[in-house]
Amino acid sequence: MPNNTKNVTIVGAGMAGTMLAILLARRGYEIDLFEQHPHPHSGERSIELLSNLALGERARHALDEAGLLGQVERLSTPMRGRMIHDRSGRLTLQPYGYREYETLHSVRRESLQLCLLYEADKTECIRVHFDHKLEEVDWQEQTAVFETRDNGSRLSHRFEVLIGADGPASRVRHEMEKACDLQANIEMLDAGYKILTIPADDMQQAVMDPNALHVWPRGGYMMVAFASPDGGFTANLFLPFKGDHRMIWGFRELDTWTRQSAFMDANFPDVTPLMPDLETEFEENPVGKMGTVRLDRWHLDGKALLIGDAAHAIVPFHGQGVNSALEDCTMLDGILENSSHSWESAFSTLQAQRKKDTDAIAEMALDAYRTVRESVRHRDFMLRKALERELELRHPDQFVARYSLVMFHRISYTEAQERGRIQAGILDQLLENRQDLASVDMEHAAALVNERLSVLAES
Repeated sequence: MPNNTKNVTIVGAGMAGTMLAILLARRGYEIDLFEQHPHPHSGERSIELLSNLALGERARHALDEAGLLGQVERLSTPMRGRMIHDRSGRLTLQPYGYREYETLHSVRRESLQLCLLYEADKTECIRVHFDHKLEEVDWQEQTAVFETRDNGSRLSHRFEVLIGADGPASRVRHEMEKACDLQANIEMLDAGYKILTIPADDMQQAVMDPNALHVWPRGGYMMVAFASPDGGFTANLFLPFKGDHRMIWGFRELDTWTRQSAFMDANFPDVTPLMPDLETEFEENPVGKMGTVRLDRWHLDGKALLIGDAAHAIVPFHGQGVNSALEDCTMLDGILENSSHSWESAFSTLQAQRKKDTDAIAEMALDAYRTVRESVRHRDFMLRKALERELELRHPDQFVARYSLVMFHRISYTEAQERGRIQAGILDQLLENRQDLASVDMEHAAALVNERLSVLAES
């Protein structure tokens, strides 16, 4: 029973694992938090820590629950919309919404992780063990064996409850699959990404608008860039692993600096001159992989649970990976508020509440990939967004863009997806054979909204 458990063991000291440790420690549990990588201050920095995250309402709520929202806000940069860059360098701002709260917050992964780790370090009942790589789990004896990097020794750790927050390639999930069928479905995207940087100018000023997510959509590929408080930007170049018959180049073809520089100059001419370390970064920064993880089962009786990317990794194009993972933490914390739960029932309840939602956001993330790299640059998309905004202004309690429902609200992903489907049908009907907003029948629009959409109820 949760109220009889003294110690909870968590594998993975990333955002979800550390957040959960903080929340569970406040419930009186002793926490052992294991992480295979060295401490972020060790000097061995992962390139992934230099990338940025977009924090929406779900992550902000979790940070607020942990008492850390104010600290993280000081480390973040607000983003109020997408800045679209076409091939000629022309800029078009697409606001996320018209309400003040419809603002994302860009924060470097390293900054957010350190903020959470500092809070964990201040909590006496949390013990963080860096450089401990999970090797195997004996489920009968409830013992986890870790290899330590400093001397290659092996540590045997007895656990009462084991929670895997160790990412898409979860070792805990691998060990759980030896004991039960999780019905894992892992689908890798046929594209990867490379992290590049755009530094501030000589006066430490941003060379682009810092309050927007910058997007260079190019059809089969794209680049995005997030601002950092230091005036620089972290960019992600998303590209197929290999080219195709449509003459879309992939990372495989960009195998020399001559090809890399020619590709960047041709496709991103307005920003390439602002990237002085481009040649080095192409050479040294690895190509990251992306994929979707779906499981039919997240837990092993009352002994173990998977959360975050270990249970439901998604591609990054809707900015919901960390948001969703942190929401797992607050939902499990809320379930444990009921002391009548056993661990098995608590884990089953979390899975029952989250499974359909995480499947929904996985689909929406893949849909966002197609939208951001292709649709955002077309006139039809702009007309659709204009009508969407007009309907939001006229019917603010009923018609809320799906993007806003996902990013700036905490209703379930399933409801956001369903309302988005209904709203897409309304837009399709109203825009059939229409060329501009003035030709749309707003009385008919009001009738459709009132007929098909209920008043939005927040969670």
